[in-house]
Amino acid sequence: MAQTNSRFFSLMVVGENPNEIIKKYGSDFIVEPYVKYKYLNAKKYQDTAIKTLGALLDKSDTIGIDPQMKDALINRLNNLKKMSSFEYYRNLTDGMYYDEDGNAISEENPNAKYNTCRLGRNFALPLILMDGSESYSALVKNVNWDVMNGANKEPYERAWDMVVEGKEPQTEEDKSIFKAMGDKEAYFRNFKSKEDYVAYNTAYWNYAFADKDSWVDVDDCGDEQKWIREYYDRFIKTLNPDDLITIFECSINNG
Repeated sequence: MAQTNSRFFSLMVVGENPNEIIKKYGSDFIVEPYVKYKYLNAKKYQDTAIKTLGALLDKSDTIGIDPQMKDALINRLNNLKKMSSFEYYRNLTDGMYYDEDGNAISEENPNAKYNTCRLGRNFALPLILMDGSESYSALVKNVNWDVMNGANKEPYERAWDMVVEGKEPQTEEDKSIFKAMGDKEAYFRNFKSKEDYVAYNTAYWNYAFADKDSWVDVDDCGDEQKWIREYYDRFIKTLNPDDLITIFECSINNG
């Protein structure tokens, strides 16, 4: 079996029974068997894989894929092109059961969002409460949102001033900031303005949000900066003061 790497992310859940809300998104949630891949679509699956991998390689220089990984992807693409559609289908559905029409049957949760999920500890930021204490579960009204969101902007404003606008360091703190960020001009070019950069770095956000109705995350948004910039207004300001917030840390296997 190929080795996979786990990616960790934070999840905010709103509701009185957070574990009940998120259990249906676990990879171990039991579902009825269903057709995951159709035999008659084998060529379509193969063509899509070739097209996707080709597009990734076309952007390899701009997205920073290292040479060793690029070589592996090229080999993978060449192997895909050499396979017959039947060979690709068998490879794609390896380990699954087939129905009488050759369709691949799966019992994997099609809505799975995580492999593991637990109350925040190491990979999620705690909520800062009005009394100065920290917790991974609290009512909205008990959280000090002024501290959680949009605070401590000055270091980021100074970083932009010095690195992007070329202003000279004025204080010892400025010098420390410039030492840390002075060679990261490429990073700053990811932002359209100073305001966007500061907002991105001081906003409160989590990778995913769930309530009794749905799960939504950064990948659904498709724009990380937009997700982070709008998170507070979209997911926090719309809550009631007595809503319960719980912060989890989750993992999912990449690959």
